[in-house]
Amino acid sequence: MQIVADAEQEYFREVVLGARRYGFETGRLVFVDRWLAHELEELPRVTRRDAVCGIVAAIHTPAEEARFARAGVPVVNVSNSMRVPRLPVVTQDDVAVGRLAAEHLRDCGCRAFGFWGQSLRSYSEQRWVGFRDALGEGAVVRRGQSPTGESPRRSFARMREWLAALPRPAGVFAVLDSYALAMQRAAREAGWRVPEDIAVLGAGDDDFFVEFERVPLSSVRLPSRRIGYEAAALLDRMITEGRREAESLQLPGGEIALRRSTDVRFVEDPLVAKAVGLIRERPGIRVAEVARLAGMARSGLQRRFLRALGRGLREEIKRVRLARARGQLAGTTAKLELVAEQCGFASVQRFSAAFSAEFGVSPGAYRKRMRG
Repeated sequence: MQIVADAEQEYFREVVLGARRYGFETGRLVFVDRWLAHELEELPRVTRRDAVCGIVAAIHTPAEEARFARAGVPVVNVSNSMRVPRLPVVTQDDVAVGRLAAEHLRDCGCRAFGFWGQSLRSYSEQRWVGFRDALGEGAVVRRGQSPTGESPRRSFARMREWLAALPRPAGVFAVLDSYALAMQRAAREAGWRVPEDIAVLGAGDDDFFVEFERVPLSSVRLPSRRIGYEAAALLDRMITEGRREAESLQLPGGEIALRRSTDVRFVEDPLVAKAVGLIRERPGIRVAEVARLAGMARSGLQRRFLRALGRGLREEIKRVRLARARGQLAGTTAKLELVAEQCGFASVQRFSAAFSAEFGVSPGAYRKRMRG
């Protein structure tokens, strides 16, 4: 078989690794050498030359799809770019991605929201639907987008113009990490603080770029490696059964990899805001210490927490610790003992018990699932 994808993007590199893992684990698929760019213009010929029986490819446009359809073998697409694809597609549930992003920003206490998408891309439209519907009709939501093919300079200028009309504090979800990073830069140039004035969330969790800016980017981690694995499995079935058509497949949308760009809680009560900041800055802090440093009696601060957030001090500490732990498990290879320590748990046993009770899965099993 052959895999055709843009290796410059982390998402598609992970897809390739997932597809190859299926081949190695099952022994059912053998991979030919990577085709060069000019060879993709002669797909029927190179397919016959290399005796390729099936292709997994990232296909973004109808013209590309028509070219791959002429290859003469089963093809599975791993790009959710086209609105009405003809070939079977294996991808994530992008409506669920948008819904997850909205819930995360709403949990940050945002009262105004922004969505930055890409025109003519199915994944962007679906993420917008999930984002909009999760926030509901009463939410203040502004939508902007970059036209596909627009120059980066013009897209950035468009983003700055759009951002100027967004009320603060706000939470913005950009459908790609590249857009989210540009949004952070535009906000800084406008004098906004990230995340104190605007919380920014991306999607794709590209390990290199999300840590590149001075404020590391929170991002929706997509199941890209699993997508590659399931695409290869689907292609295997199509080859075995001698068919060119199959049902498309959507995998669960992903998880939030929490970093500094959304590590904020917008609340009007200044004492609650101060206490929330302490909880986020000091993972191991306890309830009594929060109250002491906030300069208020524990019972009074507890009442104000319940009024402002709908949950108490202890619940907020637990929520922040577990959210940080999920990000660590999904985005690092640190040992569980270190994750427990960095997230404020007294022992790995207490960490495992709390995590399993909250999410119904052990930390180790969660990490295995998130990393394919």
